Amino acid sequence: MPELPDVEMFKGYLDSTALHKKIRKTEVSEERILSGVSQQMLARRLKGSELEETKRHGKYLFARIRGDGWLVLHFGMTGELAYYKDPHDRPEHARMVLRFENGYELAYVSQRMLGQVSITGDIESFAAERGLGPDALSGEVDRERFLEMLEGRKGMIKPALMNQSMIAGIGNVYSDEILFQAKVNPKTPANKLSVDEKKRLYRVVRRVLRTAARNGADPEKMPRGYILPHREEGSKCPVCGGKVKKMTVSGRTSYYCPRCQRRP
Repeated sequence: MPELPDVEMFKGYLDSTALHKKIRKTEVSEERILSGVSQQMLARRLKGSELEETKRHGKYLFARIRGDGWLVLHFGMTGELAYYKDPHDRPEHARMVLRFENGYELAYVSQRMLGQVSITGDIESFAAERGLGPDALSGEVDRERFLEMLEGRKGMIKPALMNQSMIAGIGNVYSDEILFQAKVNPKTPANKLSVDEKKRLYRVVRRVLRTAARNGADPEKMPRGYILPHREEGSKCPVCGGKVKKMTVSGRTSYYCPRCQRRP
């Protein structure tokens, strides 16, 4: 599922392609992707308008509609964006298409239709209504607040990091990388971490997410010593040379190195 670094990449893509282009028409081929807005209302709100700027909160991308709220994009498991001119280049699973007066189109692509398209008047209200915590890279999450978030949590640390109501943006893939870099086993109870371990985890969260975003969320472009390019059982650990293992943590498949991430 696209996580914070992926959505940051989509944000940059939209910024560099579709901002400040007048929208001529909006097409929705599958209304199941719409949430809280009808196809007719979406088309009416966007027609003749422009997307003026973008913001991201966790796994959600927001594009300001000129003078009239925000278009909200959530990418689900397989979502992405595509900007093109030739209609023959329209992706197979384009579920929503914005057609611009300059002849180009922006497609919201979702093969499995697990994402959402909606409209909101206010980002903070939208996040609050969905119970989202602060964005993992926002100024709201300083070290002291991060430590407070983990205070008293009895569950395992991996699902805590993935809990969008605690901190928004981290999913299954990047929680694995964060825990690998912090040398913390995914099944470690959050309340068993020392203060120093929590401080290190905070630093690693920000470093990993920023590094991934800077590298276009491409595992093959991650620095040497990251587990992402080796996220397969039996792969060689990039740090110690041991074998990468997989296990299930709260119903999610997790990859880790038993040597580097020992159980407490």
